[in-house]
Amino acid sequence: MNKSCLAIAVTASLSSYASFSLAEVTSSSNQSKSADETMVVTANRVEQSKASVLAPTTVVTREDIEKIKANSVLDVLRTVPGIEINSSGGNAQETSIYIRGTLTKHALVILDGVRLNSATNGGASIGLIPAYAIERVEVVRGPRAAVYGSDAIGGVISITTATKTRNHQARLGYGSHDTKQLGWRSSGQISESTSGGITLQAERSDGFNVYQMAPESDKHGYDSKVVIGNLAHSINDNWTLKLNGMSSASDVEYANAFDGTKQESESTNYSLAGTALYHREQFNSELQVSTSYNQGRDGDAAGKNAKSELTTSRNSILWFNSYSGFDYLTLNAGLDYYLEKANRGGSNTTDYGKTTKDNKAAFASALFEYNKASLEASARHDDDSAFGGHTTWNLGAGYFVLDTIQLVASSGTAFKAPTFNDLYWPNAGNESLKPETSMSSEIGVRGYQSWMTWEITAYKSDIKDLINWAPNDSGNYVPSNVDEASVEGIELQGQFATWGVQHQLSADFKNPVNEKDGSQLIRRAKQNFKLVSTYQLNDLELALIANYVGERKDKVGGTLDAYTTVDIGAGYKVTEALAVSVKVNNLLDEEIYTALGSGTNYYKADGRNVFATVDYKF
Repeated sequence: MNKSCLAIAVTASLSSYASFSLAEVTSSSNQSKSADETMVVTANRVEQSKASVLAPTTVVTREDIEKIKANSVLDVLRTVPGIEINSSGGNAQETSIYIRGTLTKHALVILDGVRLNSATNGGASIGLIPAYAIERVEVVRGPRAAVYGSDAIGGVISITTATKTRNHQARLGYGSHDTKQLGWRSSGQISESTSGGITLQAERSDGFNVYQMAPESDKHGYDSKVVIGNLAHSINDNWTLKLNGMSSASDVEYANAFDGTKQESESTNYSLAGTALYHREQFNSELQVSTSYNQGRDGDAAGKNAKSELTTSRNSILWFNSYSGFDYLTLNAGLDYYLEKANRGGSNTTDYGKTTKDNKAAFASALFEYNKASLEASARHDDDSAFGGHTTWNLGAGYFVLDTIQLVASSGTAFKAPTFNDLYWPNAGNESLKPETSMSSEIGVRGYQSWMTWEITAYKSDIKDLINWAPNDSGNYVPSNVDEASVEGIELQGQFATWGVQHQLSADFKNPVNEKDGSQLIRRAKQNFKLVSTYQLNDLELALIANYVGERKDKVGGTLDAYTTVDIGAGYKVTEALAVSVKVNNLLDEEIYTALGSGTNYYKADGRNVFATVDYKF
């Protein structure tokens, strides 16, 4: 089908400003005094200027989040280049995060240093993390397994909530579908050597009917409570101790794909991490011990039958060291270990074939910067109790051909370990599964002028040994390493201002292909265009966010039509302490189908909806 007016407008905007394409990465500090001094930690686990990070990286700050009037972390990620968000309903329902056309389980998600990806289904559920709890989001696109291990095939999403900034904030929110939000956030210095913060949120909604087959009167709502906290104490100039954690409980309704009956998913989660950091001149060392737990209960919402239950836990130890005492060179090395456990309970009468597995890893990287050149190399070896050893690597180079123009290129491998469901599901799991693997390469041009920062990146990823569940000769569904996929794409990005209005534009063109039959990978578009514009006049803030998502395919020949969403937001600072804001999502009331269920019945996203907040800061 033809592109929408937004798609044409965004493309025209991109081509009208320059003959090259756009980006958000600027030159390093030794190139221009006006260079972007934004620092990035996620790419290589050490703090670097954004220009020295050779992988395409987006940093979203708390100030950015407040400008776009985001309500959840998914609202933030919808504005990031290279990311598609696909929800089977709203933020609370099942949500997929596709980075560069890779699967949601190929996106590693980290919250305050703790891995969130599920040990049973591989993905990360983050839709109910409140936006106002977030201090910073870093998204690194491209393989990072040589630094982080499993899951980082498409990239890494790192969410940070800790801050030393003094802030005491009460929030009251109300919106469509009788959505109610009550929250509190406090942060700042507790003493000269101690800082901390805590965020509390309770949110509930009647929701809307998310599925065509469901009875017309059905609404699929949710009820959630989230607590996020952190504490940091400096013992002396060399030693710092940190503690951070999260606890959440949610009750989310959804529709059964086979008959539309209302189902209910109850989830309880917590994570806790303690970190000791040592710093002396050019040497830094970090030891982190963390634990996480999840219990999910799933079944019919009417409570007529017992619910199935899955319980997982992960205990981790990470030791990371960095030395920058050489001229132009930084060396990093670390050890990584985690133990995972999973159990089936409730109405599940049979447990997993095995209930524990562990992974041991060693990794190292070198970062070199001299004059106009940047080089990076990293390697990691994982020894997994389920499938044995696996080695990944990454190489990258960058060079400033002009003071404001940088060429970059990189190549690397990554993998996704099979989950408990894949390996040990009763009477179906396959203990002979290999990890899913990828080989990716990319080349890009970055630059900034006084009127714009910009980037163009071309990439290609080949993914092999994808795990597919399909019927065997007996008709039972079992997993095997049979699928292959490839994604070729071009990302264009730019940031500029016109008459006081700040603009961020991006265009993603990609071809996500199933190599077995040449078909388009399901639920991933070939074109994505994004526009984020913000404006501030004294105490008034205005925002416009537009997204175009191209046509997508789904299973059994289903087609998901292209769509355009336009969101607008406004905020006003009534006094120094009191602020009000309102956000209208899907202003044009676009009809959006997000997944094919049973027959010709589709899951759908919300229509036009409104959410307003009142914030009081002490």
